[in-house]
Amino acid sequence: MPTQEYARWADVLQNEPEAVRLVEDMGLLSQIWDDLVDGDRAVPPQAVSKAFWLALVGIPENHFFRRHRAMLQPLMRCYITCWLDANELERGTDHDRTVAFVLRDVLGDVIIQCAGLIGGYDYMRSVGPQVRRMVHDETLGAYLEGLT
Repeated sequence: MPTQEYARWADVLQNEPEAVRLVEDMGLLSQIWDDLVDGDRAVPPQAVSKAFWLALVGIPENHFFRRHRAMLQPLMRCYITCWLDANELERGTDHDRTVAFVLRDVLGDVIIQCAGLIGGYDYMRSVGPQVRRMVHDETLGAYLEGLT
């Protein structure tokens, strides 16, 4: 049975099950990683184990990822680097925190590129703004307030 997160991305990724699963798994993995680094939520051992499974087995075995690894791997490097930079910038100036707000959700770039791999350039461009709205569902004000 598809999860709520799966259903969220199914339309954007044209119901390509392995692409949706990849995005879903990356979202879950990144949320657990973020919770562990921030320390703002207790992460149950089962969730940590699932995150490691996804990182070491689930994502590398995902057929969509395997088929498009040459395109997706560099995007994932960028996504992780941006998230790490955002964590550091959150401790900086007001401008640094604004930059961090954008950098922390670069997973949207990966999702948009997955849409492009599935449906081509025109399709990717048609869903890009929708994906950005879905990924950046928190306002800058709420984000900055949460940092204090």
